[in-house]
Amino acid sequence: MTHKITVASKIRGVIIERKSSRSPFVEPPGPDDTPSIQDVSVAYAWTSVKRTTFLMVGPLGILACGLALLAQWHSMDGLDRYALPGLSAVLLLLTLLLAVRRIKVAFATLTSFLATTAYFLLALNHQFAWFVPKYQMLSENTYWFSVLYATAFIAFRTRHAFRICAVIFGLACVICGYHLLHLRTERLLNDRMLASTLQFLFSSAVLVLAQYAVGRLRHQLDQVKVAAYLDVLTGLPNRRYAQQLLERSMAQHRPFALVMLDLDHFKAVNDTFGHQAGDLVLRETSRIISRHLSGSQQMVRWGGEEFVLILPGLKKHEGKALAETARADLNAHVFDEVGRISASFGVAEYLAGERLDTLMARADAALYAAKRQGRNGVRVAMDDGRLTRMDLVPPETTPADGPVSAVIPPPDTPPDQQRSR
Repeated sequence: MTHKITVASKIRGVIIERKSSRSPFVEPPGPDDTPSIQDVSVAYAWTSVKRTTFLMVGPLGILACGLALLAQWHSMDGLDRYALPGLSAVLLLLTLLLAVRRIKVAFATLTSFLATTAYFLLALNHQFAWFVPKYQMLSENTYWFSVLYATAFIAFRTRHAFRICAVIFGLACVICGYHLLHLRTERLLNDRMLASTLQFLFSSAVLVLAQYAVGRLRHQLDQVKVAAYLDVLTGLPNRRYAQQLLERSMAQHRPFALVMLDLDHFKAVNDTFGHQAGDLVLRETSRIISRHLSGSQQMVRWGGEEFVLILPGLKKHEGKALAETARADLNAHVFDEVGRISASFGVAEYLAGERLDTLMARADAALYAAKRQGRNGVRVAMDDGRLTRMDLVPPETTPADGPVSAVIPPPDTPPDQQRSR
């Protein structure tokens, strides 16, 4: 029923959508979370939370309507006689349809909120016809308006919730103002009636404004926390995010493959074409590689021109196949001004009980092996840190690789320079 998930549980709450076809960037796990590297799709995760919440709250709303009818069984209110069964029917229908996945949770949430709001406004209007003149005050029914306002800020985004609450509050003011003027005309208005109505309206206004202020503050805090886990240049999650996500996954013994990639001769790009062109290469690289990922697979900027791919549930040979496809795609791309760029990839598979620094060291060793053996290749680390025999063979040049960019050193470059990244 809420519009976003907080930073402590899972994000857009804050979600930052990639412009590519990649899944959205997700908030890193907090200290009390149970993050899942298998499912970092926040949109899906939060929709699931809202669906579960509605399936719990819906029956409670039906029960509340039933109890309200039972409490006034011997002297049934004219409005409640029809409105409460109708509201119960709406909640029951929405709950059943949502349970069998025939409607979306957003539709169920909005419809139930509108139906409940209509009932409360009708009840507010109705009580001026008999309850207020008889008891000289508003009925206990008005207490539920505070719940209604609070629910709006849980169910919808802060700005939307504020507008919705403003409309509800405006309608409540119109209803109360109309009836107070009518009671004054009939010479039935007294100080107790006026004080009760004004207290209701003022407390409602204060509650809405307080909820809005809290919502805006939470949004700003979420933005700050997301920025701490975001690489601004590429829009990718950063190293801090990756480390926390990997450590959590390893603590839960979830299998995954990890790919470390580094752009070949990137320093030459900056030196030859300038840092602005280098930034463009980094952004384009993140876009090109990201389109080969799907589901919960993540691309992270590890630092400089180095990136990491987190591939939940994949074995090292599957990670190698994905890396090969991404490598060929990147090498075939022609960057503005720079031309073609290649990258070297190192693949490692997480071993149960392995430490993060050990895993990263194996992937890094495979990456450097690709650098030493000609660059523009993919190497897979063995479980003991060595490379497979197959991966010790230099990659064959294929038409897909295309011509090499001018920034790549020629074959007669001295060996000490060939070793540089």
